[in-house]
Amino acid sequence: MTSHFNYNDGHQYTKGSLLDIRLKNFLTYTDCKFRIGPKMNLIAGPNGSGKSSIVCAVCLGLTGAPTILGRAKQVKDFIKHGEMEATVEITLFDPPAHTIIKSVFKRDGDMQYGTTKWFINGKSKSKKEVAEVVRSYNIQVDNFCQFLPQDKVVEFAKLSKEDLLKETEKTINPELFQKHVKLINFRSGEENQMKEIEKKIEYLQVLESQHQVLHHKLQRYREREKHQNKLRLLKIKRCWVEYENELSKYFQCKEDLKKLYDELKTLKESHQPQLDASNRVKSKRRNIMDEMDKLSAEAKGYQSEIRSSKHEISKLVEETKTSSSDFELKKAKEQEKVSKIQNLKIKLASVKDDLNRIPSKNELEQEIHKKILEIQELEKSKRPLEVKKNNLEDRCRDITTEIEDNENALMKSSDTRMTRLNTIRMRSNHVYQAAKWLDENKSIFKNPDEICGPILAEITVKDQHFAKFIEDCISYRDMLAFVFSNKDDMQIFLHEMRDKRNLQINTIIADGQPIDQQKPRCSADDIRKYGFDCYMSTQIDAPNIILRYLYSRYGIYRIPIARTKVIRNLSKVTNELMVNDFYTLDDRYVCHQSKYGSREKITRITAVREKKLLNSNEEMKHIDTLNSQRNALKSKFESCKSEIENIETELKPIQNKIDNIHQDKKRCESKKNIANILESKINGYTENIKDTEAVSFDIEEEENKLFKKLRNLDKEKLRILDEMKSSAKRYTSSTKDYISETLKLLDITAEHNRWAEVLAKSRNEAKEYIKQRNLKKEELIFLGNSLKNKLAIARKESNIAVDGSLPVQLQEQLSLEPDDIEEIDESIQVENWKLQQNTDDDSSVIDEYEKNVSEISVLKNEITTLNGKVSSENNKLKDSIDSWTKEVSNMITGINDKFKHFFNKLNCVGEVKLRSNENNDFEKYAIEIWVKFRSTDK
Repeated sequence: MTSHFNYNDGHQYTKGSLLDIRLKNFLTYTDCKFRIGPKMNLIAGPNGSGKSSIVCAVCLGLTGAPTILGRAKQVKDFIKHGEMEATVEITLFDPPAHTIIKSVFKRDGDMQYGTTKWFINGKSKSKKEVAEVVRSYNIQVDNFCQFLPQDKVVEFAKLSKEDLLKETEKTINPELFQKHVKLINFRSGEENQMKEIEKKIEYLQVLESQHQVLHHKLQRYREREKHQNKLRLLKIKRCWVEYENELSKYFQCKEDLKKLYDELKTLKESHQPQLDASNRVKSKRRNIMDEMDKLSAEAKGYQSEIRSSKHEISKLVEETKTSSSDFELKKAKEQEKVSKIQNLKIKLASVKDDLNRIPSKNELEQEIHKKILEIQELEKSKRPLEVKKNNLEDRCRDITTEIEDNENALMKSSDTRMTRLNTIRMRSNHVYQAAKWLDENKSIFKNPDEICGPILAEITVKDQHFAKFIEDCISYRDMLAFVFSNKDDMQIFLHEMRDKRNLQINTIIADGQPIDQQKPRCSADDIRKYGFDCYMSTQIDAPNIILRYLYSRYGIYRIPIARTKVIRNLSKVTNELMVNDFYTLDDRYVCHQSKYGSREKITRITAVREKKLLNSNEEMKHIDTLNSQRNALKSKFESCKSEIENIETELKPIQNKIDNIHQDKKRCESKKNIANILESKINGYTENIKDTEAVSFDIEEEENKLFKKLRNLDKEKLRILDEMKSSAKRYTSSTKDYISETLKLLDITAEHNRWAEVLAKSRNEAKEYIKQRNLKKEELIFLGNSLKNKLAIARKESNIAVDGSLPVQLQEQLSLEPDDIEEIDESIQVENWKLQQNTDDDSSVIDEYEKNVSEISVLKNEITTLNGKVSSENNKLKDSIDSWTKEVSNMITGINDKFKHFFNKLNCVGEVKLRSNENNDFEKYAIEIWVKFRSTDK
């Protein structure tokens, strides 16, 4: 399609005017070109014919955003349905060659997003470069005063009078707008500077009031310092006075200790004769005690010999008893041996009788061999049947495996969701990956049961004849979307997919009413009268959350569908049933009322494409094939089972015979084992009898040996008794000598005790002197330590090193203070009281005072500078204000003249005024539009 306009030479156009617009696959246009005239251009046509599409093409082709138009959010939505790209080519007047701007809009692979390529005069450019060229012609598609889409008329009407002035300035003279902005900013800056000056003046007043307070505090602080210095001198003087007092005490204590040492020496010399006599008595006592120890040791040796003799006699008596007991035990064992041999002979006779009652071993072995031959014959007849049975069982297992494989394949084929996911995978791998991740991680969401998707994988069509209608109704974008009921869950999912995994997917919030509250106006019986089969919602099985979204978004509960081509009485369908959207065999009917003119009803008919996503014919054929295979395999399995049962029936009597023969064979083997055991017992009894009889015992000989042994033991007892008698005599003699020495010890001990009492009195007297000496030592040590401490304290208070001396100046200052401790303490109390009365001890007051003085000086300079700056800027900007006011007044006058002219032609009155402000508040300058359509209007 091409529209022609015959225009004169280019002198009627202005630079940047539209000359040509060419559209390819843009909305309703396949390929068309428009020639634009130099003045007003009108486009006329019925609703839906594409008038607004041309406006959209101009906006997008001149780098405008889709949001300016208010129709869609992405450029891909302006590409004609079924096409992958659209082209908009605009020619702008700019002789001699003119400027051709070309934009190519493309869909991406999964049909969800779009890209745009830009060209100027055939050369590829970035969108930014194209926007700069458009801006150079003063073309502003985002300015309602220059470009006003029909969907943005309401927003334009809402513009304030102030904003209308600014937009008009942008349209007619952008430089004028920049001057206006500069004046607004200046006025705003001037107000800020004046506020800043006022704040600084207020702050200066605060600082000056603080200055007076700080000056008073500083005087108090310096007075306190004076008292503190006085107090420090008094404390130092007190420390040195204490040290001198302690030093005199130390020397006095040292003299007392020397006197005590002399007295103790004299006392020791007087006690020496008593100590010598006591030592002589001690020596005699020690000699007697040594003799007694010697006699005691001899007596103990004799005692030990007597005790040893008694022990040997006891051992001989015990040996006599043991020998007699052993003889009696041997006599009892001989009697027991005779009884044992008799019992063994009786048992041997009994076992021989048992062995005679059992058949011989040869007979039993012949019988066992015979049974083995019978079993082998029966096994030969049984083996072919078992081989045949094993083969049949192997065949059954193979058939069972085939049946399991068939059922697994049938289960997989019956899983519609897996089939749909595979379909999705071929179209959008991003959506497939997101669906797999969601299946594995639903537990991390707040409402995992209220999350579904994608919709294509979750819905099931009950009747495949209606699948193409459902696929046509639901957009492809929604088919691949994930549905949520909770916004937080949706944000978690989008963060994981888009931000972390870089997957391009869509999500939906299902916030519609419950489906049981959404019902069509007419029942299913009513719509069947007009040739419809049912409503679309009755043919869809899906989770509740998906149905809720489809009900609210597409209204599937009120869309009738029919498998026939002809609908009886179309006007009654739309008027009586109030149905504006329905499907027939191959078409979709959408009826709506025009918003313009006579508001007649318009019906749009679009062809319904064959289903691609919800197709399942091949799946059903595959499932039928698998079912047939499964039935055949089950039949084979039952046949094999029947044959196995017949073979088991034939094997049963043969197996019974084999079992009976095995029982007889076991009985023979048992008898043979019993015979072997009995023979072993006979041999054991015979050997035991021989061994027992081989052991002999002579009672008379043993009795003679015992008599001789007892006589020798008695002789040994008599010898030991003689030795014990001799030892007892020697023990008695030693005991008498020990008693004699004990009496001597008692006499010498009494004398020793008398001298001990005398020495004890002397020691006690010496101890008292030693105690006094030790106390004096401790006192001297204490005074020495105290002296060191007081010296260290005095040095520390005076700030003198360990080996240093008092400075001359400090000595002079200390000499002026009292020398008595009590007088010093009274002076310290006075100074402490004065310090308590003056608590201003914060040294930071000096810094604060100096800082305050500095701040006051700086602040006064800043206030003077700001006042001069404001005055200077006001003088400079006066010319700019006059220039802008004159230009904007001329602009409004020009607009007003044309506005009056046009309204006069309409027999109406119109006027455009500039609203100014006495205080030069440039933010409040505005355009006022006055109109009068009737003579009665004011």
